[in-house]
Amino acid sequence: MKNINEISMLMRSAIQSHATPGISYALEDIKNKETETCFLGYRTYNKEIPLKDGDLYDLASLTKVVGVTSRILQLLGTKTIRLNDKVEKYLPKFGYHNITIKNLLLHNSGLPADIDNVFMYKNKADVIDAIFNQKLVYPVGTNMIYSDLNFILLGLVIEKIDHKSLDESLKIHVFEPLDMENTGYCIDKSKIHFVPTEKTRSRGLVQGVVHDETAYMLEGISGNAGLFSTISDLKKFCLMYLQKGKYRNRTIIPPQIIDSLFKYDFMGRTLGWKRWSPTSRMLWHTGFTGTSIALDLDNFSFFICLTNRINPTRKNRKWIDIRKLAIGLFFNSLEEIPENRKMI
Repeated sequence: MKNINEISMLMRSAIQSHATPGISYALEDIKNKETETCFLGYRTYNKEIPLKDGDLYDLASLTKVVGVTSRILQLLGTKTIRLNDKVEKYLPKFGYHNITIKNLLLHNSGLPADIDNVFMYKNKADVIDAIFNQKLVYPVGTNMIYSDLNFILLGLVIEKIDHKSLDESLKIHVFEPLDMENTGYCIDKSKIHFVPTEKTRSRGLVQGVVHDETAYMLEGISGNAGLFSTISDLKKFCLMYLQKGKYRNRTIIPPQIIDSLFKYDFMGRTLGWKRWSPTSRMLWHTGFTGTSIALDLDNFSFFICLTNRINPTRKNRKWIDIRKLAIGLFFNSLEEIPENRKMI
């Protein structure tokens, strides 16, 4: 596996430079049967509790790919939904007639990144109503803003189709078939099992409860954030992708649907995932709390990296550049940023 030593050195230097108090990471190359899993550093800077296998991390936006994208790809595989279906077909109260499932997945719906001051709303119903009535910030399909609202809507679409809450649907269709026993929303375990995230003025130290403010106001179950998981569970998820959608001879996502991800490249994005380059089968995604997954389907390898870089404060942004460098080392190439990608 290329650059494995360089990645290891980078991880250790990141802890020494206080980019994050600790790092749990896994590298695996299934073709060459190479694997490395490391737990470096501690849960917090006071160095009281070392990281270990089984620690539960707040995945933040990895929820979008591990959870929601997985279920949407399954539904596309069974033709239960189609990419060009209008969102209002499933959510009649949604205020825009021309936004499709595909627009939500590619983040080119025109919706803003999030809703302002989410704590001003009284409850979950008010937040959803606000999302349904957001003003577009650009015409549908013309530009890209990475938006939590797109995936909150996709989560609601899943609930409508499956006639189940999002947590129950993902458990039945994604996590149980993948033997991901420690992955889910609102996991009912003692705080001691969770790696803490940020220490906030309004909520104190956030541990075992979703950090993302919008997901928190949606009672912890949301399409944009809210999942907790472990390194061991995420390995199973990544292995499924490297095995063309299969896990233990069960088809989780049809192989033709996995292949279809590489037909799309809208400003560096495909369905749910980011693409590292337009000519390779490399996918990646990150989460605000300091998490990331990178999949190299050309070389049958994956890189999972979990941190709580926002502990004790999100003001520490050192990890963000280091994470990008680590993913570049894993892919053994620089990210190819499309010329038409606009920074908004």
